Amino acid sequence: MQNVHCARSASKKIITRLLLICNDGVTIQASVVLDATGFSRCLVQYDKPYDPGYQVAYGILAEVEEHPFDVDKMVFMDWRDSHLNNNLELKESNSKIPTFLYAMPFSSDRIFLEETSLVARPGVPMKDIQERMVARLRHLGIKVKSIEEDERCVIPMGGPLPVLPQRVVGIGGTAGMVHPSTGYMVARTLAAAPIVANSIVQYLGSDRSFSGSELSAKVWKDLWPIERRRQREFFCFGMDVLLKLDLPATRRFFDAFFNLEPRYWHGFLSSRLFLPELVLFGLSLFSHASNPSRLEIMAKGTLPLVNMINNLIQDRK
Repeated sequence: MQNVHCARSASKKIITRLLLICNDGVTIQASVVLDATGFSRCLVQYDKPYDPGYQVAYGILAEVEEHPFDVDKMVFMDWRDSHLNNNLELKESNSKIPTFLYAMPFSSDRIFLEETSLVARPGVPMKDIQERMVARLRHLGIKVKSIEEDERCVIPMGGPLPVLPQRVVGIGGTAGMVHPSTGYMVARTLAAAPIVANSIVQYLGSDRSFSGSELSAKVWKDLWPIERRRQREFFCFGMDVLLKLDLPATRRFFDAFFNLEPRYWHGFLSSRLFLPELVLFGLSLFSHASNPSRLEIMAKGTLPLVNMINNLIQDRK
């Protein structure tokens, strides 16, 4: 797809339509266009510098001789670094920007394993991620017989939202819908899809006349209401804190995080908490944190907190 132009329409309801010119020369007219091109951001426009954090991961679905994990359980975040004791260079780099292991066994000899950097700016090189994973598997005594599939993930997190509103509507990564603190997006996007679809149907089917720009503006408003924008600001604040934590501080942070009432950490990970609840979440996290972790949160989170508050104030204007 090469470009998008506005064109006059004969429709009585929608005055202008978008004209999409594809790479093969085919042109398509549409009342509204959804840009689902992910982080390439082909059509959706941004007016602020794009400097996100990056989650980087390398994963394999493999047949192995054996593994030490319970086949009825998944390992969510294994931050241990004892597998790097024989490689001081990797151990030092991992101490500064840590990675963890996901493990999802399917049987005693078939398992999905993934080494992940939660968030860093710039992202951890894929080569480093793979080296850490090889060292971890060797330490765990896991011998890979064959790899069914592998994956290499580089996920931009945080950064500014696109221009709101604009003529083209975004969805998914191109609309800034990745959770800035976790990298999760699929569930949030699937939940937003019917909201966007219903919004488009509602305004296209309305008896009132809307221009194309007015229709897009209303869809953007339904996609990013003020409550969601405030929620995202808090998540970006969380990302900015995580970016500054080394391995010991990260461990202390998640010790407190997973010691919270489940409704707090479930809600945070699933984007079901909104700003008033997120404030309570933050206070509860601080109260559950160890004294060293509290000092780290205050030292590394003060500037991000000020930035978040300023952004929330600006968003009200």
